[in-house]
Amino acid sequence: MRLPVFLFLVAMFAVSGAAAHHSLAPYAMAEVKTVEGTVKSFDWSNPHVRLNVLVPDGKGGSTEWEFEGSSVGRLSSTGFRKDSLARGDTITVAYNPRRDHTLGGFFVAIKMPDGTTLTTDRFRGPVGN
Repeated sequence: MRLPVFLFLVAMFAVSGAAAHHSLAPYAMAEVKTVEGTVKSFDWSNPHVRLNVLVPDGKGGSTEWEFEGSSVGRLSSTGFRKDSLARGDTITVAYNPRRDHTLGGFFVAIKMPDGTTLTTDRFRGPVGN
């Protein structure tokens, strides 16, 4: 009786781990675009870091763009930190756009206010000017 219960529990944990993975299918991963704006929020939490940026709309206002990033662990291994970005920072975001053409995407690099660039392991190319 103990073996079937053990096997059942192992199977349940294996399935729940696989179901928790998030797909990158909503993003055009072969395409990289950039946009400049001001950090509204930077949510350093798993399963994916979130970044909201206010981008000038050319009419005196701004639009909010939402970006998703890798996990905290993956971004930490490339130099990102919880305090890398602060509300009000002006940054340039390199990103893979959403396939549905809504504003935002999957960020792959960020040019910081001091001119340095933080890149992820998915980035290939220059960021901004």
